[in-house]
Formats: sequence, structure tokens, C-alpha cells
Amino acid sequence: MSVSPLKPPSHPAPRWTFSTLDLTEKSPVAIIEWDPNFRVRYWNPRAEAMFGWTQQEVLGGYPGQGVRPFVYEEDSELALQAVIRLRSGQERWNRCRNRNYRRDGTIIQCEWYSSALRDADGQLLCILSQVVDVTERDQTLLQLEESERRFKSTFEQAAVGIAHVNVDGRFLRANTRLCEILGYSLHEMMTHTAELVTHPEDIARDQEQARMLLHGQQPMYSMEKRYIRKGGEAIWCNLTVSLVRRQDGTPDYFISVVEDISRRRRAEQERDVLLAREHQARTEAEELVRRRSEELEATRNALVQAERLATAGQLAAGVGHEINNPLAYVLANVMYAVEELGQLHAPVAGVDLAEVKQALVQAQKGAERIRDIVRDLRIFARGDPEVIGPVDVQAALEFSIAMAAHEIRQRAQLVRNYEPVPFVQGNETRLGQVFLNLLLNAAQATPEGAVEQHRVTVRLCTAGEGRVCIEVSDTGKGIAAEHLSRIFEPFFTTKPVGVGTGLGLSVCHGIVTGLGGQIEVDSHPGQGTTFRVLLPVGHPGEQEPEF
Repeated sequence: MSVSPLKPPSHPAPRWTFSTLDLTEKSPVAIIEWDPNFRVRYWNPRAEAMFGWTQQEVLGGYPGQGVRPFVYEEDSELALQAVIRLRSGQERWNRCRNRNYRRDGTIIQCEWYSSALRDADGQLLCILSQVVDVTERDQTLLQLEESERRFKSTFEQAAVGIAHVNVDGRFLRANTRLCEILGYSLHEMMTHTAELVTHPEDIARDQEQARMLLHGQQPMYSMEKRYIRKGGEAIWCNLTVSLVRRQDGTPDYFISVVEDISRRRRAEQERDVLLAREHQARTEAEELVRRRSEELEATRNALVQAERLATAGQLAAGVGHEINNPLAYVLANVMYAVEELGQLHAPVAGVDLAEVKQALVQAQKGAERIRDIVRDLRIFARGDPEVIGPVDVQAALEFSIAMAAHEIRQRAQLVRNYEPVPFVQGNETRLGQVFLNLLLNAAQATPEGAVEQHRVTVRLCTAGEGRVCIEVSDTGKGIAAEHLSRIFEPFFTTKPVGVGTGLGLSVCHGIVTGLGGQIEVDSHPGQGTTFRVLLPVGHPGEQEPEF
């Protein structure tokens, strides 16, 4: 039994509501039919609008015939070859892009899609061309290409680093300058995030600014931050960031502009150092001027005081001389009266000879005391500082103690600790000046009102190597350690303003060293101070005329 094949169900032929002519007449592209001799058979309305010639003007001919070529001269060979390939049967259809003239002489860019239609015997019936005016599209593409070229040039040749960074921090694009700043290749940059190349101390600040940018709280932000180069070096950069959003408003990517400001930062740091040095130098200069002014003022006061002392010395010398003569008469007569009274053995009625003798002895001692004071005044007033010779250092000490006794007894107890010592080589007046200054300093360093608790000790002993040691110690407030190195500098003083000139110890140092000796200080705050004078031993009978 044979089975016949099934026939597909038959469908009624479609019935179109428009004709082919309707399609071509209303087509948005130009449609041109050419006969085998390449003469126009059909020219639709779009072709008229595109090229400017009407159908009546071109039917049976060629657009622009006798006036100008239809195809732009430089493209004519290209168009001719496309036609030849169609007419010869090498191609059934082809696409050709060339420029054409319009009737008004303007040039448009066209894309030609042409097909060769043949009969059953292969004879060419016509060539059907569909033409699209791509002039505006090409101009737009050219503008886009130019814009892209400019963007790439700006992006790549910018003097600053530029990067597109995803909202999660990954680098999408980076220019050459940014790679140079950070020391990475472009490939390496694409494997990094912005956080990885940021200094750890600047990450939080940068992320907070980015968060505000994402939430629309600011249109952009700029900050100075540190980046970490590939080699680990930290560099300062100025970062400016803006955000690109999609059409729906969601964040797309960041645009980061990075400027290397390391040189500027170094220059600013160097400038700050120079300014600080300049400020320090100015401050030191002002301080030096202030100190010099104070020193000049102190010198002026010292000179005034010296002039007063010289006047007082001259007055003391004159007064001492005037007192000395009558005092000699008084002392001689008192001594004579005492001697004569001692020879009386018989009692005198109504007179207590013992009491009279005691009164005369006391008067003699008082006169001798006046004589000693006058002698001391004359030594102080007219002592010759140029004469150097053996000096009884104990006598010089006692002279100074007598001069400072009033100042000392108000503040402390005076303790003497003397050992037998030889004479020293020096000048009695100068040494008396040194000892008096040290004793007054010791007294002034001791607070008033606690005499029983404080002592001023004067010690005299030999120091070996042919030297004599004189120490003046007190139990006062002491000298701070930072002041000890300057204690013998001229005009340096730890006393309140108006109490001292700062010259005393400097003068003492000059006198002692000038005599071939040494002066030292040992002090502890709150425990007291000891000044130690070491003087070379002198020999009786030796005397140097010059200091």
C-alpha cells in the first residue's frame, strides 16, 4: 500500500493595500532606477529633495548632464568601478560611499546601495539604487571623533593626574601623568583602588568627603592629602573630585584630578623654617639689645655709685685726718692719766681710785676703737691698688667682717674657722673689696628674721701647693644650677631689680685672677652657697710696684 505525501495546506495569496509605486514614492531614501546604459528611468521624490533635480529633468539622462558632474571628481573612479562590477555581473549588489554634487553646487556625502536586476537569460534589465544622505551623520561622527580626540588629548597630555574612579574605589581609567606621580604602570593602576594608594592617616578624611559627594551634600570637594608611591614614598598632592551621574541620577563614577604639590610643600616647609629662624634671630637680637640697654644702664648706675663712693672716700679721708690729730691728744692724755693713777698708792679722801682707773681704761679703749675705725677709713679711702706685696689675709678678713657686721648680724650668726696661714701675695685694699663683697652677698642671700637658724661661716686654711684658701659660706636660698655658669659674667645678677648691678662678682673674679688666684662657687638650691678663693702664698719683704 502506497501512501501519498501530505500536501501543505494552501493559503490565500496576500492582498496588499499599497503598490510598489506607493513604497518608492514615500520611501525615506532616494530610489533611482538606471537602464543598462546608465540612464535614469525612475527618480523618486526623495531623490528630488536630496539632489535638487526633478524627475522630469533627469529622466532618460544623467543628473547634471552638460553642467557639472554628478559624482564629485575625487570619487568618480570609485563610483565607476562599483557600476562596472554590477554591469559585468561580478557583483549582484554592492555598497559605495562617495560624494555627490547637488543641483545648487553643494556637496553631500552619500551611501549607495545598488543591485543589478537581470532576466532569466542573465541579461541586465536595470540597476536599482537606494541612496542615503549621510552628510549630517558624518559631520556628527566627525564632531564626535574630534571631541573624543580632544578628550583623549586633554586626558593623556594634561599636566595633572586624572582618573575615573568607580564608586567602590576601583580605577576605571588613569592618564599618563597620574601613573608618573604614583610610579605605577597603567596596567598596575587598573588593579589598584584609590584606598590602596592613599596614606593611611588620610583615608578616613577622603572617604568622608566622598560620602558627602555621593549623598549630594556638596557638588565637589578639594583637599590636600598624601599618596603612597609604588616605592613606598609618601608624597603630598592636591585632590579635586567631582561626581558623574547617570540620566536617572544614580552615581556613575568619580573624576579625580591629582596635582603633585610635594615641591610646594617642601618650599613652604623651608620657608617656615627660614621664617622661624628669622623670628628667632629677631627675638635674640631684641633680647640682646634689651640686655645691652640694661647693662648700659647698670654701668651708668655703677659709675654714679663709684663717683659717690670716691667722694665719700675723699670725705672719709679728710674726716679721718681731722679726727686723728685731736684723737692722738686725747689718747695720749688718757694713757698718761692711767699711768699716773697707777702710781698713786695712798688713798684720796672721797675718791674711789679703782673706779676712776676703770673709767679711764674704758675711755682709753673707746679712743683706741675710734683710732682703729679712722685707720680703716683711711685705708679704704686711699689704699693704693697698684701696690702688690705680702698681705695678712686674716687681718683683711677681719677688716671686711667689721665693715659687713651690721648687715650680717640682722640675718645670721657669724662663725669664724681660722687656721694659721702664711701671708698671701696681693693688695690689702683689693682683697678687702673681694671679701666684703662675698660677705655682703652671703648676708643678702639669707632671709631676715631667723638669725638663730642661719650661719655665715668664714674659713681660713692652707690649700697645699703654696696656696691659701678663704671660704665664705651661707645657709641661704642657694643659686639655681642654670645660673652657676654665668655667675661671674658682668651685669648678671639673681637679685631683684634695684638691689644689685651684677658687677660685684665679676669684679671679684677679675681681682682674684689678676692676683694669680682662683675663685670658685659651689651651691645647692635651698641649702646655701660657698665661695672659695685660692690665693698664692706671699713672702715677707717681697713687694712688686706694679699690679
